[in-house]
Amino acid sequence: MTTAREFLRAELIALAEIVVPGQQPIVTHDPGPVNPGVLFDGRGPATVCRITVQTGNPTSPAPTTASPTAPTTDPTTDRATGPTTDPAAAASAAVTAAADALRARGWTVDLQPPENGHYRLSAKRDGYDLAVHAWSTDWRITFTGETPLVS
Repeated sequence: MTTAREFLRAELIALAEIVVPGQQPIVTHDPGPVNPGVLFDGRGPATVCRITVQTGNPTSPAPTTASPTAPTTDPTTDRATGPTTDPAAAASAAVTAAADALRARGWTVDLQPPENGHYRLSAKRDGYDLAVHAWSTDWRITFTGETPLVS
């Protein structure tokens, strides 16, 4: 379980650093291995780890995306690649950057359509689950992952 937990923690921190370079990602939740079924049906020693990492600056009026250049559009994908002061565009760009980084790292990504300023994705790889959330009303980007269940 320690190896799985360390892998997940490293993936979440690396992803946060890719999506928002120059910011220090913070692990906001890592209680260690827990038995997810023990309170419901008394199941035995199965354990899982759930970790949350956040990055960004909630007080920043103008969040930027990963590129230090002026706002541009990638002609091959029609996606914004430079900084933006539009909060919805910044949230969308952050989740899109996370999706691209996850795919490059071997994850299968399901990018959800935006809903009321909430931008999100889910991803899977080798039994690990991961979610990324960004909101147009908050500069904070949340990365949450869960290890495979170990019996």
